[in-house]
Amino acid sequence: MALIESGGAIDCVTVERELDALFKPENRLLIVVHNNPDPDAIASASALKFFLERRYGLEASVAYGGAVGRAENRTMVKRLGIKMKRLARLKLKNYDRLAFVDTQPGAGNHALPPGRKCHLVIDHHPRRRTTRADLVIVQPEIGATATILAVLLKTCGVEIPSALATALSYAISSETQNMKREASRLDIEAYLWVYPQSRIRILGEIIHPRLRHSHYETLLKALKAAEGFRTLICVHLGDVPQPEIVSEMADYFLRHERIGWVLATGRFRGNLVLSLRASSGKKSAGTVIRRIVKDSVNAGGHDLVAGGFIPAGKMRREEIDALERRLTADFASVMGYTQAEWKRLLEPEKPAEKTGGNDVKEIPGKII
Repeated sequence: MALIESGGAIDCVTVERELDALFKPENRLLIVVHNNPDPDAIASASALKFFLERRYGLEASVAYGGAVGRAENRTMVKRLGIKMKRLARLKLKNYDRLAFVDTQPGAGNHALPPGRKCHLVIDHHPRRRTTRADLVIVQPEIGATATILAVLLKTCGVEIPSALATALSYAISSETQNMKREASRLDIEAYLWVYPQSRIRILGEIIHPRLRHSHYETLLKALKAAEGFRTLICVHLGDVPQPEIVSEMADYFLRHERIGWVLATGRFRGNLVLSLRASSGKKSAGTVIRRIVKDSVNAGGHDLVAGGFIPAGKMRREEIDALERRLTADFASVMGYTQAEWKRLLEPEKPAEKTGGNDVKEIPGKII
């Protein structure tokens, strides 16, 4: 096993040599990304597919489990013409090469059955002890897996189409929140390389998509359900229309000026989906969520971002309610609070008192 896991640099010479030993024109490659793929997974897998097909003349497919649900992600796939296949519909025996991108073989966030030989892993999450492949490229110091692919394409002198540049540009900016979250020097350099080659108007459509009505229903439910204690917010969304909205709500509440940590959960197709966000890296969010969930396979992440799920398909609704209450208590306990008194973030609005007569008052000011 060749392992490339350095402190922020990518040895592209070694990567090229190892890739040349792995792939031939007759190979058929399956590229697996995590379930409900985000822009980083989608763009990175698309970039790897483009690079290997162009360099070796092989045939590659990108496969995923779950769904592409978030509005930005759907717009990205549609407007950029990105082709992906549902893993459940593929015949795995038709592929003789296997790669994992933005996930790893031992993780619980992808739909590939265990036991298949893995040839390539490219990821920016910390390497799992069980991760094995002919070539493992893991760069946890980098903010986005898309950066690894962009650096590889640039170093190898590969000219990329504008659609791929747009995908990589959005992936790097969204994964790092416009370089605010866990961005490295390589992330910034990669972004500055792909952005000028992007389709700027389409990028704007991706960043500002049209939103479904269910988005606002979930936002209203989140505002009503959110509870706070000191610098913590915990919000249990109940049933959600798609799993990505759980992390979207976690990001939303982290913007509160007094908040340092947010735990959000949502119920989706037999799983309780979790998302954890932190405003600083004093504690690792990945470590915190594993302690809360007590599961290192189905939960993990970085210093500021983490996620996971708990299988709940066989649990009754009241059992899931109890599980959510336990997670709230464990969240506070892991953060050092054993006697947390959670309160609603927003108190219900009291009915207005009737004053009689005409209740409409004129408000001075200018209408814009």
